[in-house]
Amino acid sequence: MKIDSFKPKLSTRIKNAATEVILSSTSHGLPNIFRSNELSIKIMWTFFTLISAGLCSALIYESFANYFNYEVTTKTRVKHEFKSIFPTVTICNLNYFTSDYSVNFIKSMEKFKPVYNPLESLFENAAKSTKDKFNQGNNSKIFGDSKEKLIVSCIYQKAKCNMSYFTFYNHPHYGNCYTLNSGYDEYGNEIPLWTTLAPKRILGLKLILNTSVPDEIRFVSPNYGAMIIIHNVTDDPFQIEGITVGPRTETNIALNRNIYSSMPKPYSECDANTNDPLAYDSELYKLVHNNTKGYSQVLCMGICAQRLYVKQCGCYIANFPSFFNVRACLPLEDGICINQILRTISSTNYVSDECYKQCPLECDGMNFEKTISTNQYSSEHWIKHLEIYNQSDAKYFNKSINSEDLTAVNIYYQTLSYTNIEEAPTTGLVDLLSNIGGIAGLFLGVSFLSFIEIFELLMQIVLILKNNDKVSG
Repeated sequence: MKIDSFKPKLSTRIKNAATEVILSSTSHGLPNIFRSNELSIKIMWTFFTLISAGLCSALIYESFANYFNYEVTTKTRVKHEFKSIFPTVTICNLNYFTSDYSVNFIKSMEKFKPVYNPLESLFENAAKSTKDKFNQGNNSKIFGDSKEKLIVSCIYQKAKCNMSYFTFYNHPHYGNCYTLNSGYDEYGNEIPLWTTLAPKRILGLKLILNTSVPDEIRFVSPNYGAMIIIHNVTDDPFQIEGITVGPRTETNIALNRNIYSSMPKPYSECDANTNDPLAYDSELYKLVHNNTKGYSQVLCMGICAQRLYVKQCGCYIANFPSFFNVRACLPLEDGICINQILRTISSTNYVSDECYKQCPLECDGMNFEKTISTNQYSSEHWIKHLEIYNQSDAKYFNKSINSEDLTAVNIYYQTLSYTNIEEAPTTGLVDLLSNIGGIAGLFLGVSFLSFIEIFELLMQIVLILKNNDKVSG
């Protein structure tokens, strides 16, 4: 008789190996089913094992569903600082035409007596006369306020401002504007940003502005005063809604900061890493980064619309900033093309198909909550008092500056604390694994190592088959 005839069959060996692994398993259901000799007990363990396995599967499915819903938890906290960066402030006269050159220019246009919008007519002819870009070219400066004329006084933390710290910014709507605390001086040299140590008006920024417009051209616009735009240093003033201040008023602007951070896709609609100029291969995205200090989807969308005007009409419109080296659009010469582009943008999917695809939405940002109060400024009795006692402030009211045109602005932090709004995944990968482990342990009594028993069984079957092949050979 051969020795091999006493060796169990292959199927029997595999069955024995599987039974051994199951009986030694750390789970509770299957070992007890195989171990029980009584049918009633075997049925009982089978029933409860199936119920537990069903509940376990349902709850694990729910855990995966919660994970792939990409829900977030918003955490709002008030954080405190003992020293804060002061915001960047851009100052404009509400009137585009304010200079003596504007007076002579507008007088020269009176003979045309346009029947359409007179301001539009002036913009068109101003663009022709400068032979340059309307809202970006240096020649357009001649129509608006100089820095020395607009800013009568600037005091920050009880010290006079260095006037060279004001940088020129040409706003599409207001013309000549001047930005303070931008991180650069008027010569392009980098300078440190201002910081503040106390949330007090007396230690904030105090401005006195001359918003005068020559009487001869007051008919051009009904607006009269100044525009104050308070923004983060990385924001373009165009994308921020400003605060209008009228003459003979003192406006107090108390600031509170909100800093927010959202989770990127797929948790929200925003895109990650928009501060990296190389993160997205988009012409508009790179154009914004190359011409500003920080990225904004609002600005990118405006440039997207502007690009269509540039491509189709060969010019840019003054409603949006332009980073394109082309002439300004003229209402009479380019009116038909301008209206066609406007209809294209409003009645087609150009914005969604072109602009949104090339302009990712940033996830992080900061905005200012503003508390504004006003009171009368430069009363007649105060002016007379200054004139009598020859105070230093009396220079503001000399013959070249009419007190009726002055406005005062105080900008300061109401508190150095800020509201920090952050998003975090409601169910992260660690949470998902923990939920699965807890559910499996609760209903089946298994752990991660219990799943290794399956691999042990597979390895044993492989070894049995391998040894069987050797014997057969």
